[in-house]
Amino acid sequence: MPASSHLHWHICKSFDQSFLCSELAVPIDYTRPSAGNLNLALIERPATDAPVLGDIVINPGGPGGSGVQYLEYESYYFPAELTDHFNLVSFDPRGVGQSDPVACLGASALVHNVLSFDPDPVTVAQVSTRVSDEKAFARSCAEHTSMTLLDNIGTAATSRDLDRIRAALGQSKLNYLGVGYGTYLGELYDQEYPGHVRAMVLDGVIDPALSSTAWSEQQAEALEGEPGDFFAWCDGKSLGRLQATWPCRATLPQGAEQAYHHLMARLADGYRPDAELPPLDGEAQKVTLGVADEAVLALLPYPADWTYLAQAIEEALAGYGGSLVSAAYGGSGLTADGQLSSNYVAANTAIVCVDGPFPSAVTGYEHLAAQLAKVAPDFGSILAWRGSGCAYWPVKGEEKPADIHVTGGRPVLLIGSTGDPLTPYSWAQAVARQLGSARLLTRDGPGHTAYFNSTCVQTWTDQFFGTLTLPPKGMVCNSNNLNVIEP
Repeated sequence: MPASSHLHWHICKSFDQSFLCSELAVPIDYTRPSAGNLNLALIERPATDAPVLGDIVINPGGPGGSGVQYLEYESYYFPAELTDHFNLVSFDPRGVGQSDPVACLGASALVHNVLSFDPDPVTVAQVSTRVSDEKAFARSCAEHTSMTLLDNIGTAATSRDLDRIRAALGQSKLNYLGVGYGTYLGELYDQEYPGHVRAMVLDGVIDPALSSTAWSEQQAEALEGEPGDFFAWCDGKSLGRLQATWPCRATLPQGAEQAYHHLMARLADGYRPDAELPPLDGEAQKVTLGVADEAVLALLPYPADWTYLAQAIEEALAGYGGSLVSAAYGGSGLTADGQLSSNYVAANTAIVCVDGPFPSAVTGYEHLAAQLAKVAPDFGSILAWRGSGCAYWPVKGEEKPADIHVTGGRPVLLIGSTGDPLTPYSWAQAVARQLGSARLLTRDGPGHTAYFNSTCVQTWTDQFFGTLTLPPKGMVCNSNNLNVIEP
């Protein structure tokens, strides 16, 4: 039975009154308690049946993603085997959402300029615009956010917050599910507090030993292969253990690959399909190559969105680009009217820049873009430029890439997907070697992360939380639950 929570829970002011909310005060600077506290926003979906076996704390990734919003919208997709007997808990990490958020002006203008042209700036004017926007954005964040928070917003501090959450929940041992970036948080926690872990599941694993350059290069290579999976599925071909249940030949009769490249070539030549959406920052929104690239990057990693991607390509070729704009807006953290839906852009930049060293001059990103374009012609240079704001960020990253070392901790369940375009399978393999006692569960198939893409993965994960039983060594699950559905 779980211990009693020391948090003061109340019914959330949300669309569903079954959620409970609370706040937890934590030091803003753990090395300097006199600097004061910040308040973490927490949310819980209580277990629905007895016996209640404890709490599972979830971090959905990002960094910069709101755990509160994630649990509100996504908790219904967790199977009853888990939600019946565990309270699902999540939180907004420091600087995110409702937890003393990083505040910046000009974030929507920055996103607008990225979307308004090819997000891989190649001309002197494009690079100059990008640099000017990034500098203005960084200045605004420093002016509107406490420098103490910006100095202490990294994942190392959040791992200490996570232990405060464990204690406040009244749990002697932590149950934790980390997804994407949330796996890095889990790795740091396991290294710092190995004796405080009961069950840890890391899905879509990040390798902390990679430099920012190696990270970008390996992610770009993995992402470069994902269109091929989409084309194959769309044309009705099977992908290993994934069968194409609804090929989109009717949507793209000329073939998905031909349609995709034809659209991108036309956009590069100046083709501008109609958007019919509200203007962004007072300017009429045009469907540029930058919009299309961001839409593809938002939809491609998730097979559940492939049907929508095929329809967006079909519509854009026919002259309507609204679906591409909607996807690009959503992936960039914008609402339909062009306003920021959260502080994700600001928080993501703040955390990423503090978590690790990045090039400190624009020439570093130009060189990286040229390097990655050789290994990943479609996406390499775009990904290279995504970290360019760190060159002008007021706090420089000091964390050094390093293996994770855990002494005396319980086995961790790592989950890697063979076709994951955002956290390549090789990263899960590398962390499995680093941790030693970890057990690697493999999902065979495309798409980012595994838990919601395979009932086999769900079964082993839920069993691990319930009984601490690990899957057999070398276990491979199929992708029978990719949620690729007919429109």
